[in-house]
Amino acid sequence: MTPQQKDYWHISLQTGPQGFRTTPIPNEDGTTFEISLNLLSHIVHISFSTGYEESIPLNGQSISELSSEILSVLESMSISPDIEIEKFKDNSYLEYNPDIASDIFRSYSLIDSVFKAFKGTITFETSPVQLWPHHMDIAFTCYPHTKDNIEQITFGYLSGDSGIEEPYFYITVYPELENYGQINLIDDAYWHTDEWQGAVLKYNDLIKTDNPSETLKSHLQNTFDQIIEKG
Repeated sequence: MTPQQKDYWHISLQTGPQGFRTTPIPNEDGTTFEISLNLLSHIVHISFSTGYEESIPLNGQSISELSSEILSVLESMSISPDIEIEKFKDNSYLEYNPDIASDIFRSYSLIDSVFKAFKGTITFETSPVQLWPHHMDIAFTCYPHTKDNIEQITFGYLSGDSGIEEPYFYITVYPELENYGQINLIDDAYWHTDEWQGAVLKYNDLIKTDNPSETLKSHLQNTFDQIIEKG
């Protein structure tokens, strides 16, 4: 229901003070609503510009059940999104651990702040810092368009995936660099080249440093400056 934006920014989520949010979604009647995933109070909160709001507890229900509950709230406000409901028919149950959910969110929230501070120093065009639900990475992209045609540099963090099964930061470049070996990374960071190319710094290595926030900023700035210089 959100108008399409550049590079699919309309499907990303934003970091809020207690979780992740859609930002206002326009309805046909001129009103708006927003869905937020509160990972401190452990609810899905739906608020409307009419003043109405509704909360759904997160208690380990299946994707199918949660989707039905959200759609029921929207339907009560005469909102019927045109979605492929079959994609949300997963009835499997997974444990929802409130403490772990809150800890994960707090780490994303801190990283969101560091990314925004670093993003503010970049003079090139940049995207918002946003969470991509399909991969659960928080990231932003710079569009430098250098003389050697570096179109995008993306800075991101996620809690692990099938390729690297622990939390890590990544910096990727499009098109991929041929001379990446000439870029000097900080201690513990390395170039990942299996299926995708990028500079990787694992979260567990970062938090062992004396000042993780400053170390991360240094890693981002150091790598970015060299990419721009060599690109």
